[in-house]
Amino acid sequence: MNRLDTLFPVRHRTIAGGIALGGLLIGALTLAGVLGATHRQQQAQATEARKTLPITATQPELQAALLADVDLPASYAPQLPSPSPRVRTPRPERCAALLGAPDELIRTAAATVASHPKARLQPSAQAVSGHRGPTLITQVLSTFSGDGALGTLNELRRMGQRCRDFNAVLDDGTAVRVRVSDVPRDRLPADLLKLEGDAYALRFTLTGKDRTMTGYLALGRVGGVLSMLREMDSGDRQGAVADLGRFTGLLEQAAKKLLPITLGGPRPSPRG
Repeated sequence: MNRLDTLFPVRHRTIAGGIALGGLLIGALTLAGVLGATHRQQQAQATEARKTLPITATQPELQAALLADVDLPASYAPQLPSPSPRVRTPRPERCAALLGAPDELIRTAAATVASHPKARLQPSAQAVSGHRGPTLITQVLSTFSGDGALGTLNELRRMGQRCRDFNAVLDDGTAVRVRVSDVPRDRLPADLLKLEGDAYALRFTLTGKDRTMTGYLALGRVGGVLSMLREMDSGDRQGAVADLGRFTGLLEQAAKKLLPITLGGPRPSPRG
């Protein structure tokens, strides 16, 4: 034992231990800072990748994102089939296609976007569902490559803007006058407005000789996926009238099932 240890045995050992402990703490903090910076960089890269990578979906994923019977409120319980008020096909007036089969409407709009007949644009995958209850609910999800979904959405918007007042004939032979108006954006659910491509909705009023029917159509885009949801009066005199409040509830439910495709979260599993 040296003289320093003899004179200050406790203080000497305390100082030496403190120096060693300080060195360990500095090393640990430096390592934690490096690991934290690496983790934050990896998170930023993952987030940026989700923003830049093209968003698409497979046929099973589209099918799983459709509204199922269990997603609908009790007021939409299925009822006995009745004649559908769909427009007879083919119709020479283009505006009448807004009331036709939604999957055909999307294909027609997509084909119009192409600048050359040989470059016809068509969905690479499409899922369709229909629910017949007090009203008629039809939903279509279509996947496009490139900017096909955005181009088709814009073409459908142009159709809605041009076709404000037109004539159509329903399947049962009823001639109707159709008037179209925009649904105010503040009436749309927040989840629908999270979709890309500036989601929007239209309201239809069909006036015939002895009856008036209403309907709604909403569109939105998630990357390369185009979503369309439409509700129409069933045409039955005893049937319910399409109501905007109920329709926006359906839109909110549909958007919640579709949003995981664009947010990079767990995707819905296909229904058996």
